[in-house]
Amino acid sequence: MIKILILASGVSYIVLGFLGCGKTCEQVSYNFSMAEQFFPEVDSIKIGDTLWVIAQHSVIFKDANSGNDISYSGSKLGLNIVASNLTDSANVASGNIGAFNSFNTIIVDGSAVGNDNLPDENKSVNFEERNDSFLLKVAFIPKEKGIYGISLGDGAAVRKNHGCELAAFEIDNSNQNNHLYYYQNSRPGYVISDYERTHLYCFKVY
Repeated sequence: MIKILILASGVSYIVLGFLGCGKTCEQVSYNFSMAEQFFPEVDSIKIGDTLWVIAQHSVIFKDANSGNDISYSGSKLGLNIVASNLTDSANVASGNIGAFNSFNTIIVDGSAVGNDNLPDENKSVNFEERNDSFLLKVAFIPKEKGIYGISLGDGAAVRKNHGCELAAFEIDNSNQNNHLYYYQNSRPGYVISDYERTHLYCFKVY
């Protein structure tokens, strides 16, 4: 079976373990979206360089279904970050791709939470709310040479001040070039999914 190596959108609900408020939340049918970006936008960096990923959005989101503005101020918004080692095609094919041990990671805006089911492959984080915005800023400082991919899964949020409403957020990559040829080279003949095209950022460390 061919495996999608990054989080599918529905898997974002792994984050519910740390977003929950101690009771059953009501899932609502909002359609929210926001963007994230990696910089510098280059296809290769040196060991010890810093690759940043940032995401920022007002606490007010527009529901694409209704056109209404919905405030999530005072709520928890979280997601999973996946780090994949794409250097060895055999390891990629087997799914043995965890790469967090190849990086020092520093969360500048946001906070880490401890429900990582595969600690070398994914990390769960919450956004920081400040000045009417949700903020996430994470530094990846590579320690080892190789080809890597990093992806932010779609998010989920609990709107506690409205009866514990639970909603999903589509979080797409906004880089002009996310260097997916590295991913394609690691999986010859594989057809990259639309989800991977909008969520995965690849680069080389030398």
